[in-house]
Amino acid sequence: MAGCIKDANGNLKPFPILAIDNIPLNIWVHQNTHITDLAETLVPAQGWLYDYDSELALSNAWKLLKPEAYENVAISTVVPILICPDDLDLVCNVVMVEQVVSADQVVWTRFGYAFNHIHDVVTSVVWETSPSTPHLSFPLSEFEKAYNDLKELDKKWSENFI
Repeated sequence: MAGCIKDANGNLKPFPILAIDNIPLNIWVHQNTHITDLAETLVPAQGWLYDYDSELALSNAWKLLKPEAYENVAISTVVPILICPDDLDLVCNVVMVEQVVSADQVVWTRFGYAFNHIHDVVTSVVWETSPSTPHLSFPLSEFEKAYNDLKELDKKWSENFI
Protein backbone atom coordinates (compact mmCIF):
# COMPACT_ATOMS: atom_id res chain seq x y z
CA MET A 1 0.00 0.00 0.00
CA ALA A 2 1.21 3.50 -0.80
CA GLY A 3 0.05 7.06 -1.23
CA CYS A 4 0.41 8.34 -4.79
CA ILE A 5 -0.82 10.95 -7.28
CA LYS A 6 -3.13 9.44 -9.92
CA ASP A 7 -5.93 10.49 -12.23
CA ALA A 8 -9.41 8.99 -12.16
CA ASN A 9 -11.39 8.54 -15.34
CA GLY A 10 -12.81 11.86 -16.47
CA ASN A 11 -10.89 14.04 -14.01
CA LEU A 12 -8.83 16.81 -15.51
CA LYS A 13 -6.25 16.90 -12.73
CA PRO A 14 -4.48 14.05 -10.92
CA PHE A 15 -5.09 13.78 -7.17
CA PRO A 16 -3.60 11.98 -4.13
CA ILE A 17 -5.00 8.49 -3.55
CA LEU A 18 -3.96 5.26 -1.87
CA ALA A 19 -2.67 2.53 -4.16
CA ILE A 20 -2.82 -1.25 -3.73
CA ASP A 21 0.07 -2.96 -5.55
CA ASN A 22 0.56 0.28 -7.56
CA ILE A 23 -3.11 0.32 -8.62
CA PRO A 24 -5.05 3.43 -7.52
CA LEU A 25 -7.64 2.49 -4.90
CA ASN A 26 -10.64 3.51 -7.03
CA ILE A 27 -9.44 1.29 -9.90
CA TRP A 28 -8.59 -1.56 -7.48
CA VAL A 29 -12.10 -1.42 -5.95
CA HIS A 30 -13.63 -1.40 -9.45
CA GLN A 31 -11.59 -4.46 -10.47
CA ASN A 32 -11.99 -6.47 -7.25
CA THR A 33 -15.47 -5.75 -5.84
CA HIS A 34 -19.05 -5.52 -7.04
CA ILE A 35 -20.06 -2.56 -4.86
CA THR A 36 -20.69 -0.06 -7.66
CA ASP A 37 -20.05 0.15 -11.38
CA LEU A 38 -18.85 3.72 -10.81
CA ALA A 39 -15.93 2.89 -8.48
CA GLU A 40 -13.25 3.86 -10.99
CA THR A 41 -14.68 7.41 -11.16
CA LEU A 42 -14.73 7.93 -7.37
CA VAL A 43 -12.26 10.02 -5.39
CA PRO A 44 -10.75 9.46 -1.93
CA ALA A 45 -12.95 10.38 1.02
CA GLN A 46 -9.80 11.57 2.79
CA GLY A 47 -9.25 15.17 1.75
CA TRP A 48 -12.40 15.42 -0.39
CA LEU A 49 -15.38 15.22 2.00
CA TYR A 50 -16.98 18.63 2.43
CA ASP A 51 -19.88 19.96 4.52
CA TYR A 52 -21.60 22.64 2.45
CA ASP A 53 -23.83 23.70 5.35
CA SER A 54 -20.88 24.68 7.54
CA GLU A 55 -18.50 25.29 4.60
CA LEU A 56 -15.89 23.07 6.25
CA ALA A 57 -13.85 20.11 5.11
CA LEU A 58 -14.78 17.00 7.06
CA SER A 59 -11.81 15.52 8.88
CA ASN A 60 -13.53 12.38 10.21
CA ALA A 61 -12.48 10.40 7.12
CA TRP A 62 -8.83 11.02 8.05
CA LYS A 63 -9.44 10.19 11.72
CA LEU A 64 -11.21 6.94 10.87
CA LEU A 65 -8.51 5.78 8.43
CA LYS A 66 -5.63 6.49 10.83
CA PRO A 67 -4.61 3.15 12.37
CA GLU A 68 -4.85 3.13 16.16
CA ALA A 69 -3.04 0.07 17.51
CA TYR A 70 -3.35 -1.30 21.04
CA GLU A 71 -1.54 -4.28 22.53
CA ASN A 72 -3.47 -7.56 22.81
CA VAL A 73 -6.65 -6.24 21.19
CA ALA A 74 -7.85 -5.73 17.61
CA ILE A 75 -9.87 -2.59 16.89
CA SER A 76 -12.51 -2.58 14.12
CA THR A 77 -13.46 0.71 12.46
CA VAL A 78 -15.81 1.44 9.56
CA VAL A 79 -14.02 3.84 7.18
CA PRO A 80 -15.27 5.75 4.13
CA ILE A 81 -12.58 5.37 1.46
CA LEU A 82 -14.12 6.58 -1.82
CA ILE A 83 -16.84 9.15 -2.60
CA CYS A 84 -18.57 10.68 -5.61
CA PRO A 85 -16.56 13.65 -6.99
CA ASP A 86 -19.75 15.52 -7.91
CA ASP A 87 -21.20 15.76 -4.41
CA LEU A 88 -18.18 15.37 -2.08
CA ASP A 89 -20.43 14.13 0.71
CA LEU A 90 -21.68 10.88 2.23
CA VAL A 91 -24.87 10.68 0.16
CA CYS A 92 -23.84 9.40 -3.28
CA ASN A 93 -21.71 6.25 -3.94
CA VAL A 94 -19.67 6.06 -0.74
CA VAL A 95 -17.41 2.99 -0.65
CA MET A 96 -16.71 1.77 2.88
CA VAL A 97 -14.21 -0.67 4.35
CA GLU A 98 -14.13 -2.43 7.70
CA GLN A 99 -10.59 -1.84 8.94
CA VAL A 100 -9.25 -4.05 11.74
CA VAL A 101 -6.05 -2.82 13.40
CA SER A 102 -3.95 -5.05 15.66
CA ALA A 103 -0.54 -4.50 17.23
CA ASP A 104 1.31 -5.31 14.01
CA GLN A 105 -1.12 -5.24 11.07
CA VAL A 106 -4.07 -3.55 9.39
CA VAL A 107 -6.66 -5.74 7.67
CA TRP A 108 -9.42 -4.54 5.39
CA THR A 109 -11.84 -7.37 6.13
CA ARG A 110 -14.80 -6.35 3.98
CA PHE A 111 -16.02 -3.72 1.56
CA GLY A 112 -19.45 -2.17 1.18
CA TYR A 113 -21.33 1.04 0.54
CA ALA A 114 -22.80 3.59 2.92
CA PHE A 115 -26.52 3.14 3.39
CA ASN A 116 -27.20 5.88 5.94
CA HIS A 117 -25.35 8.62 7.79
CA ILE A 118 -25.91 11.18 10.52
CA HIS A 119 -24.06 14.42 9.92
CA ASP A 120 -20.60 13.32 8.74
CA VAL A 121 -20.60 9.81 10.23
CA VAL A 122 -21.82 6.72 8.34
CA THR A 123 -24.26 4.82 10.57
CA SER A 124 -25.07 1.80 8.40
CA VAL A 125 -23.34 -0.10 5.59
CA VAL A 126 -24.45 -2.67 3.03
CA TRP A 127 -21.53 -5.11 2.97
CA GLU A 128 -20.30 -6.94 -0.12
CA THR A 129 -21.23 -10.62 0.19
CA SER A 130 -19.24 -12.04 -2.73
CA PRO A 131 -16.72 -14.65 -1.53
CA SER A 132 -14.37 -13.51 -4.30
CA THR A 133 -13.84 -10.09 -2.71
CA PRO A 134 -10.35 -10.21 -1.20
CA HIS A 135 -9.34 -9.33 2.33
CA LEU A 136 -6.33 -7.04 2.33
CA SER A 137 -3.64 -7.27 4.99
CA PHE A 138 -0.84 -4.74 5.50
CA PRO A 139 1.99 -4.55 8.02
CA LEU A 140 1.08 -1.77 10.45
CA SER A 141 4.28 0.18 9.70
CA GLU A 142 3.61 0.03 5.93
CA PHE A 143 0.02 1.21 6.41
CA GLU A 144 1.12 4.06 8.70
CA LYS A 145 3.67 5.17 6.09
CA ALA A 146 1.04 5.08 3.31
CA TYR A 147 -1.38 7.05 5.51
CA ASN A 148 1.27 9.68 6.32
CA ASP A 149 2.40 9.90 2.69
CA LEU A 150 -1.18 10.34 1.51
CA LYS A 151 -1.85 13.02 4.10
CA GLU A 152 1.31 14.93 3.08
CA LEU A 153 0.50 14.60 -0.63
CA ASP A 154 -3.04 15.81 0.03
CA LYS A 155 -1.76 18.81 1.98
CA LYS A 156 0.62 19.79 -0.83
CA TRP A 157 -2.01 19.12 -3.48
CA SER A 158 -4.54 21.26 -1.60
CA GLU A 159 -2.01 24.07 -1.47
CA ASN A 160 -1.43 23.69 -5.24
CA PHE A 161 2.21 22.68 -4.84
CA ILE A 162 1.73 19.60 -6.99
